[in-house]
Order: sequence, then structure tokens, then C-alpha cells
Amino acid sequence: MTRFIAKEKLPQLWGFLASCGPLYLPVNEGTSVTFRAWEQGDEVDLEAVNSTSSPKGIFLPPWETYLQFSRTGKELTLAPAGPDIPEEPATAFGLRPCDVQAIQLLDLAFEKTEPADQLYCRRRERATIVALACSQPDPFCFCRAFGIDPAEAPGADVLSWQQGEQLYMEARSSKGERWLESAGELLQEGNGEQKPAPVETADFSLNLDGLPEKLSTRFEDPVWDQIYRSCLGCGACTYICPTCYCFDVQDYGHREQGERFRCWDSCQFSQYTLTAGGNNPRPTRKERVRNRFLHKLQYFPENYQKFACVGCGRCLRSCPVNLDIVKVIRDLGGETVAR
Repeated sequence: MTRFIAKEKLPQLWGFLASCGPLYLPVNEGTSVTFRAWEQGDEVDLEAVNSTSSPKGIFLPPWETYLQFSRTGKELTLAPAGPDIPEEPATAFGLRPCDVQAIQLLDLAFEKTEPADQLYCRRRERATIVALACSQPDPFCFCRAFGIDPAEAPGADVLSWQQGEQLYMEARSSKGERWLESAGELLQEGNGEQKPAPVETADFSLNLDGLPEKLSTRFEDPVWDQIYRSCLGCGACTYICPTCYCFDVQDYGHREQGERFRCWDSCQFSQYTLTAGGNNPRPTRKERVRNRFLHKLQYFPENYQKFACVGCGRCLRSCPVNLDIVKVIRDLGGETVAR
């Protein structure tokens, strides 16, 4: 099923979708493009090759309450206080193929690993993902190195792409078919001949065959002494990464009442692995930088048979010292091969 809409009519589509349930879009906020809930008057940016922040926050918010607690005398009361997840269907529109792959990686950790994270699962079940095929490469992107086609998005419910003054959409799941049907007269039927155009990307790719096995023998390799030295430990790479999902659980309140909440954390911070007894298994920046790369390139592949990197390039763009994961992969044995 292929449908299309004139770009000039997209504000009408946004209004309709928002009336049906939460709508998440890449919004231009002046100095950045952020994936967030759309509000009337927002400037939607479908031209940015990738958003500054990733859409992982749609399903894994930066902060959310687990439960509330209160005490009356000697009686302690616990009340589940899951966040207000709307019952209406949500739409996440404009995710690039790399971010669609990233959501599927999060699914492995939060939805398909026991025990499943119920808050994450509820958001995923209610959401229709409408991917947006790339029409041009970003100088920081290296998605093809991880087998991602920037013009396709396996795992999305709908694939959309721009062609001239039209935005085309094609269902890729039964949920996507229902989503297209719900838009009714706002969308016109296509003839099925239009397809996303191939995208030329960087002139290299990485040979990742056997990389997890290679890394399993390089935990104490002197190369880590060189890799970590420039890192400032700011954690920016982990917060904007679409596949990083470290979090902390804390209690906040006073003697009579409070709440337990989850918030994003970073393995690059010294307190992340600090125990109550004062021991820290990753006491220096070297151990923390090593853990970040090994999680993406060895530990996650060993557990889920997929690399925890999608080549979106956000870490390259945001790192103040240009700590390049592509160079790190080469230094660790991921050979570069010409395309």
C-alpha cells in the first residue's frame, strides 16, 4: 500500500495525527533538531539528515517515576506511579533508518529480555514508527558499515520518502497499513512505482567479521592507554547515542513521602559503578572508555548477536575531542575495506 501527500499539506497531517494521540516529530529548535512531542506551531524539520538528539527518549524517557511512598505513623504505603502513558495510539514520525535499527536494539534489551521492562513495552506497543528514508548522506554517518541501508528501514511500520514536492509512504506492517488507512482522505493513493532513491554514502566500510572474538583477547591491550587519553569524561556521547541505555534508580523525598524514579545515567561517570562500600571496579577513565566501546562491539554482540552501534554519527558530531569510534574500531582490528 503506497500513499502520498503534498508537502504543503503536511501541517494538516500533523494536526490530524496529534488529535488521535501523541505525535513525535523532529522539531527545529533553532540551534538543534530535537525529537519530541509535537505542539501546534512547531517547525517540523524533515530535511535534517539526522536529529541532534535521538528518538530513544520516546520509549525510554530521561526521567520517569516508578512508585510513590508515604508514611503515616508506623504505616508505610507504596503506590505504583507509572508515568501517564496515554491509552491512545502514538506516532513516531521521521525516524531515519539508523534510528529504527537502534529502537530494535533497545527492544532486545528492554522488551525481549526477561523480565521485560513494562513501561518500555507499553510505549512500544502503542507506537507506530514511520521511518523517513535518507535522501543525502551526512558527513558524520557511517551506517553502511553496520549493514544499514539509508533508503530502507526494516522494522518500521511505515517507510516514507521525499520525492519532489510529495512525501510518499508505504506500509511495512499490518500496524502500518492500519495507520495509513486511518489518515483517510489526507493521503492520496500512489501507483506503487515510486521507490526511495539509492543514497551514496562515505567511500569506506568496516570489516566487522570476527571483531567480538578479537576484542575478547584485547581487554588488557596497551592500545586502550592511547584510546582513552583524550576523553574528558563528559558523557555527551552516551546521552545522544540512540543505543546507550544506562540508567539509575533513586529515591527522592522526605520522612513522610517521596517517590522512586529512573533517570538516564552514563557509564562514563565515575560514580556509575561506585558501590556503597566505596569500591569502584572502573576507577579511572581508561576503564570507563574501554567499557563503552566493548559494550557496543563485544558484550552486546555476544548477548544479542548484533552490534550496539548504528553508525548515526552523533557521537562524532558531539565529541569535543573528536574521539572517533570508526578509528577505534580500526585500531582494535576492524579492517577498512574499499567499497
